[in-house]
This record gives sequence, C-alpha cells and structure tokens, in this order.
Amino acid sequence: GTRMYEVKRVALQTTELDHFGELRVVQNSTVRATEPLVNLSRSKMHWVTCDYLVDARLVTEGFLETVKADLALFLKKDPETYQQEFRIDSYEFVPPEKIKLTLMLTMRFSFEHLNRSRIAQSKAGIAFAQVLHKHGAKYSTVLEFSEHVGSMAVR
Repeated sequence: GTRMYEVKRVALQTTELDHFGELRVVQNSTVRATEPLVNLSRSKMHWVTCDYLVDARLVTEGFLETVKADLALFLKKDPETYQQEFRIDSYEFVPPEKIKLTLMLTMRFSFEHLNRSRIAQSKAGIAFAQVLHKHGAKYSTVLEFSEHVGSMAVR
C-alpha cells in the first residue's frame, strides 16, 4: 500500500522521515530535489512520475515530440483531473541499451481525494504506455511501481 511518512527534520544536506515510529529514513537533499515531498494533507497540486525503459535506438527528438503531442491530447480530455503542465525526461541511460523515460505531471489532489489521485495516476501511466507502444516501444516486464512516488518502470 501507500507509504506515509512524517517529516521529522529538514537539514541542509538531508531530510529525516519517520514511518509511524517503525522506520526512520534519512535521505540526501539531492533525492528530495528529484522526487519532491507531497504534503497530502495540504497540497493543492503535486507532481507524480511514471518511468518506462525504452530501447535507446528508438528515443529520438521526433519520437519524443510525437509522444508528447499524443500525451497532451490525453491530458486535455480531463482538465478537472490533470493540469496541462507535464514533461518527459529522457536523460538516464540504463544497460542494456535502454533509456529511462520519465513522465512527470501535475495533479490537483489533497489527502481527502487520495484514491482519486491514485486512479488518475494509474490512468496517466497506462496512457503513457499506450502512446509509447503506438510509436514503436516494446516492453515486457514491470520492474517497479512505487505508490509513494508513483513511479513505474517497464522494459
């Protein structure tokens, strides 16, 4: 299920999190910069991510532009759920010959709408996979799905 943490301390180099007194996590600030905390009790909007591993030969500027255009059409169909701000990052090389594509999009949910947020996040992840497949991406195995960050990797 979803992992919820209480922020115990924010220092210059680290953030200390507590999971119901059972688990203490100290993260480097660089992690926080790439995977921001979502304050579910107060947030009006937050970023979620979805990661897929795609064959490196496939990832060209043209491929990325057509994927972005198709994904923008999906998001425009439901402006109540998805803000139109999104990006696709493609800077991480993963052996053997894969590039990690990260979809980052903004959503407008707070804690009382957590279930709606997760459903919308899943729909966006599925749409991203379908768009990638439409443009030639092949994948076979789900590598990771993380509820608290919302990242999924497929190769």
